[in-house]
Amino acid sequence: MTQLPQVRAAPWYSGQMGVIGSDVQRGLRWSPTAIVLYVDENHPNATAVADGTDPENPLNSIQVAVNRLISFQTAMAPVSLVGSVIVVGAGATIAESVIIPPTAPLGCTILGMGANVHSPTWTAATAAGTALTVRREYWTIEGFEFRTGTAGTAIGLELTAGGYNALGTTIRNCFFWGQWNGLYGINFVGAPHRVTIEHCEFMEYRRANGTAYAIVVSDAALVNPYECHVNYNVFWENENHVGPTTPDRSFNMSTFIGNVFHRGVLIPSTLQLDLRGGSRGQNIVTQNVFYGDYSNAGGYWAHAANSDMWAGNFTDDWAEPEVGPDGITIKPPV
Repeated sequence: MTQLPQVRAAPWYSGQMGVIGSDVQRGLRWSPTAIVLYVDENHPNATAVADGTDPENPLNSIQVAVNRLISFQTAMAPVSLVGSVIVVGAGATIAESVIIPPTAPLGCTILGMGANVHSPTWTAATAAGTALTVRREYWTIEGFEFRTGTAGTAIGLELTAGGYNALGTTIRNCFFWGQWNGLYGINFVGAPHRVTIEHCEFMEYRRANGTAYAIVVSDAALVNPYECHVNYNVFWENENHVGPTTPDRSFNMSTFIGNVFHRGVLIPSTLQLDLRGGSRGQNIVTQNVFYGDYSNAGGYWAHAANSDMWAGNFTDDWAEPEVGPDGITIKPPV
């Protein structure tokens, strides 16, 4: 007799009368407090006045869903809605500039339910705007194609003295398309730390003046980004892949593992991975694929004090003394 393994599913809590945001027949809750909200402006019943917990009556925008979480949390105080999920329908075409404010619940997720990495799509309300601005800790963004307009930004992560803090943001399984005019894919403003960016693709960020970046540190007024993870992403056809707007700012004590940095054909890249700034350095850079000239001239920069670890990457530039005969890097680029 064959014994099958025991499989356990995560518990789901049905709607409960008297609990705000859960008293609909098909509303689902995946923890005693966290709730699931639905967004799909293409649904015939989509509205801004529903509570959002019924997939047959979804909300018509992501910002309305974020605001609904805030209002629910206020009404249910001191209960927190930490870990709630905003599910965006597969057919949705988002055209709005969303802000996650410091008053939002901690650790929530905005999840795109498209059938592939190109749906649902998300653009900012204006071409030069930012599609999503994160000012709250530990949110996760997953499953969207961000289409960035002229001089626009897909995601802005903010840390300011005024209380904005995108600490611990996770951005996963997203496609960032600069459309040949986009300025930034992901912009670190004030340099929040412990950010994870993984399994994403960045393509065609270009401004024709060298100012476009797939991932950029544009402002480090408070601190440089610390303990971030930029792992298993693909970068190609961008003016600059990963780096700061000026060399005095960069990542510290962060990991860059398993990424592909292409030198570009239609849009040759100037900076591939620029880590020369920052106050500490000590980044770990390994198992990446580095196309082109593995040197500072080729756009690869270690921390100024050479305190980064750049061993174990793959490159076709065997002529460099920092590269072994098998094409594996043994030292930081110079």
